[in-house]
Amino acid sequence: MAVSRLSIVKFLELALTISCVALHYKSMGEADEMTRLLVAGTFVGYTIILVGLFAGYLLGEPISKKIDLFFSLLGCAMFIASGVLILQEWESGFKTDRRKMAISKGALAVINGVLFFFDSVFTFRA
Repeated sequence: MAVSRLSIVKFLELALTISCVALHYKSMGEADEMTRLLVAGTFVGYTIILVGLFAGYLLGEPISKKIDLFFSLLGCAMFIASGVLILQEWESGFKTDRRKMAISKGALAVINGVLFFFDSVFTFRA
């Protein structure tokens, strides 16, 4: 089975999402309840979704272009929103290791959101 461009993108999205989950576990502490719910839901939910999509790809099961586009656009919005809210919450905190991990988590979430956007562009053009 040849490795396609989209499988590499999905793997990168999964790796960044798992990194966000690990950093979230170590730096959890957002004061706003809505931010905590959005961030946890996005990171854990997309870990499950991406594992399922990646497993389907490895098993040779086709994924509907519309569903893939939906998950990519929704992931783009949710990861960018989560990242911005995390960065906004932690930008003025004390300079601690926990803050550094939270800022890294927010930056990775925004980067993953941009990656989801490019994934949706590639999926739409294909």
